[in-house]
Amino acid sequence: MRAAIVRLVEALAGAAGPIVFVVTLVVEAGCSDHMPVAPRYTPSAVAERSQASGPSAVTFSINAATTYPISRFIYGMNFVTDIGGPYAGRSPWYGATPPAGVTLNRMGGNRMTAYNWENNFSNAGSDYNYENDNYLDQSTAPGHAVGSRVSATLARGAAMIVTVPMLGYVAADEAGPLDIRDADRARRLATHFKVSVPSKGAPFTLTPSTSDAHVYQDEFVNWVKTTFPSAVSSATQPIFYELDNEPDDWQLTHQEIQSDYGDNPNTPRIQTYNGYIDTTILYARAIKKVTPKALVFGPAVATYTGVLTLGRYPTPDPAYGTRSFFDVYLDRLNTAGARYGRRLVDVLDLHWYSAAGAGSNEITNDYATQSAAMVRARLQAPRSLWDPSYDERSWVSSTTGGPIKLLPRLQSEIAAHYPGTKLAITEYYYGRAGDISGGVAEADVLGIFGKYGVFAAALWPQAGVWAAPYGGSGAKAYAYAFGAFDMFVNYDGAGGRFGDVGMAASTSDSVNTSVYASRDPAGRIVVVAINKNTSPTLATIRVAASAILRTAQVYRLTRVSPNPTREATLPVSSQNTLSYSMPAMSVSTLVLSN
Repeated sequence: MRAAIVRLVEALAGAAGPIVFVVTLVVEAGCSDHMPVAPRYTPSAVAERSQASGPSAVTFSINAATTYPISRFIYGMNFVTDIGGPYAGRSPWYGATPPAGVTLNRMGGNRMTAYNWENNFSNAGSDYNYENDNYLDQSTAPGHAVGSRVSATLARGAAMIVTVPMLGYVAADEAGPLDIRDADRARRLATHFKVSVPSKGAPFTLTPSTSDAHVYQDEFVNWVKTTFPSAVSSATQPIFYELDNEPDDWQLTHQEIQSDYGDNPNTPRIQTYNGYIDTTILYARAIKKVTPKALVFGPAVATYTGVLTLGRYPTPDPAYGTRSFFDVYLDRLNTAGARYGRRLVDVLDLHWYSAAGAGSNEITNDYATQSAAMVRARLQAPRSLWDPSYDERSWVSSTTGGPIKLLPRLQSEIAAHYPGTKLAITEYYYGRAGDISGGVAEADVLGIFGKYGVFAAALWPQAGVWAAPYGGSGAKAYAYAFGAFDMFVNYDGAGGRFGDVGMAASTSDSVNTSVYASRDPAGRIVVVAINKNTSPTLATIRVAASAILRTAQVYRLTRVSPNPTREATLPVSSQNTLSYSMPAMSVSTLVLSN
């Protein structure tokens, strides 16, 4: 879509059985459709870059006594089950099959803003001619487009995010391309759309009439809840609800509904803070009334401009001026929750497409020349999620006045304005998912999500499948990113996973390496360490724990293969110290046993 976008180690003390370490190393890598709506600055080559030859040694320190929880829902993707049917071999995965261990599936994107659950029609928006069609599902049975995906997701053992439309109109037909002129707006809304309403105010039905003028979203949520009752109380396979998609881009992506006033691009039909938040409260209350325990996500903004201005830049909000939109959003929802006696939005959600890059190209542009500078920028870009010493020198860091440190920044906002709100990034992509650099960056990001307390995350399928050397093959274009997921959720091909309890893990060189550690359900310690050098690096891994470790099984993701490979069993000294030579640009999973 157009605005389309882990600190793991658990306590080892008293652990019985083998312990798992994952070490991640970085190797040099050789049509982005997510267009930011923000003031642009030409990205420069990153100031901090890994050395061409790299340091000869690094120390990883693990403390089994310092632990924290890791959410299982950070290992997610969008459209996980969209690999068959009439679009098999085409969008979004082009023949690739997402890893079996993915824990969360999101059905989101621009299509969902005008999705009509009563007949499964939707509008493509600016992604394709603003057309009404049956792209999501050829069936007109109520909810089938969503239901078929939820069924397949639950069968995989994963959770699901269902998007609830909130813009006010949903597609009534499959009329094809539509006009976007303001002069035609009233006619086409009356002819080709139905009015979307948050609450029905009358008894629900599972088979709604398609001949009336309205579509009720609380009735949609009731259909989902009734059709999939097991998800209501499930801790591992719940259904979450997303309040629409990328509202900061609606004036661009959905001009079939949001035509510019008078067809003047200088006067877009753009959201105000209060208007959007008022609507959020109405829809969130409607969802919570139907399914009080379900978690609600919002606002799923497209870019950092959405975080700051709801996409209004450079036009100030009429009520709040240039005040941060997220601050206002959290404040007002906090007040609304107190007023109505329940939390309305549980998870603060945004989309994150790194603006780091080299020259005039960003790392998410798979068609750009993958120079050494571009590869270095990709490998360093995950540091913008947390590192107060790293400035990616992009338009975003120009806006933040230096290091972005996105996750701590947002968590500070939450603490100040609506404590207890969870954090999600339901679209992201770091580029070249078919190269080792993309695989290493993805592994680093998954580690960071766990370490910094992200509740849910979902990779967006944005690989440039026609970029060289992929040749239109999704299996090639996503190979290394999928391999990075496997290093956390299936490193041995038999379901071996990084644990849900993280341990404190640090590296003596955070520029060129990363390390994450956890204890898995079997009591083993899993460590993921990342080397961003183009040559091997010797890692000394030291574990502070009461248990005596004896051996480490090693699995690797390297340039040689995008699939985790079982390599060796290494001895661990009586001091719980292990020496391990990390291959150039690679991800290694080590399973330590006593």
